[in-house]
Amino acid sequence: MSALFNRRNLLRLVVAAAFAVLALGVLPDAWSPWRVLLPSLSPLLSLGGALAARAAGPLALLGLPLLVLPLFKGRFFCWRLCPMGFLAELVGRLNPRGAGRVKRVPHVGKGLALVIAGSAAAGYPLLIWTDPLCIFNGFFAAWKLPFAWAASATTVGFVSILALSLFVPNVWCHRLCPLGGLQESLAQFADRLRARRSASAPAPVNLRVGRRPFLVFLGGVAAAGLDRALGRRVRAAAPVIRPPGAAPAFNALCARCGNCVNACPYGLIVPDLGVTGIEGLFTPVLKFRSRNAEQEQFCFQDCNACARVCPTGAIRRLPIEEKRQIAIGLARVDKKACIAWEKGEYCVVCQEFCPYQAIAVVEQKGVKCPIVDASKCRGCGACESQCPAQPIAIVVESRVPQVRLQAPPP
Repeated sequence: MSALFNRRNLLRLVVAAAFAVLALGVLPDAWSPWRVLLPSLSPLLSLGGALAARAAGPLALLGLPLLVLPLFKGRFFCWRLCPMGFLAELVGRLNPRGAGRVKRVPHVGKGLALVIAGSAAAGYPLLIWTDPLCIFNGFFAAWKLPFAWAASATTVGFVSILALSLFVPNVWCHRLCPLGGLQESLAQFADRLRARRSASAPAPVNLRVGRRPFLVFLGGVAAAGLDRALGRRVRAAAPVIRPPGAAPAFNALCARCGNCVNACPYGLIVPDLGVTGIEGLFTPVLKFRSRNAEQEQFCFQDCNACARVCPTGAIRRLPIEEKRQIAIGLARVDKKACIAWEKGEYCVVCQEFCPYQAIAVVEQKGVKCPIVDASKCRGCGACESQCPAQPIAIVVESRVPQVRLQAPPP
């Protein structure tokens, strides 16, 4: 019991609690941008995303310490600070009889790190959602009130790690974690470098990259190209509405950390539960009223909350002025359901609520009927959210890819 409450574990408990509170989104709105901190500390996410996007923003710098620290302190972060590792270790202690099982599990973490690095170098990072900081963050970010069952999808990784750690203690940190594998590889490289510089070394130390790691890295490069090609077919077959500023390699860049789901003040963003196939599983999509009967909100023109908390650049950090130019969808009027078109009754509610003046009217049998100006429509969902017809007569459809419109907003 004393080992559980020693100084090391008390520090880990404080760190885990602090990041859990931050991910929950219960702090004042001024703290909202800080939700990006924990996932961005992992170089697999921040630097991997920057490498894939070929653009290094300020967030990429947050991943540098965990690249440098292992060269001097080994896996210090894993054993002293990592919140996911701390919880996995605590759960593993509940089953002391299973301690020896970890020896039968191969070292997968190093391979995962190489696949992530190789695919990021190819511009389409794979498996970054296996990062422990992302998984920890995603679990707590899902608990937003009012609770949505769809949001609970981001808790799967967290629960799986704890369940696995109960059956095979220490298996996550010692064998499976890609961030731990990366740090261990860097620490081993630093040890070989120090041995080479040491005068007591009996022979030169080999610093060359082994054949197997190199082949795994190349495998990540090849897998990225294949997945990109397959992903294009899936996106074309099942288009969904993504948050404004979604990057072209969205499915690969998205860490499934849950930050955007939690940050959206209107509850529009939910995890995809399979519409876009396995490649897009748990990535964020927008659901307006026609897809969620209780939804009466829309993507407000002065909100970029989701972009401010994305750690990988999957959702680009657009200024408000630029965000207003991005068209994430295009509204379509169903004339057979429209009160004005079908019943000949006065109704231009969609025009009244459109913040971009994208709904025009034409006269049909003496009645003003709505039409959509595609050059102005951003797909924000305001029209859909207020349409009084049943079924809803104006529905936002996806624009793939998202486009920047020339017409300035009003």
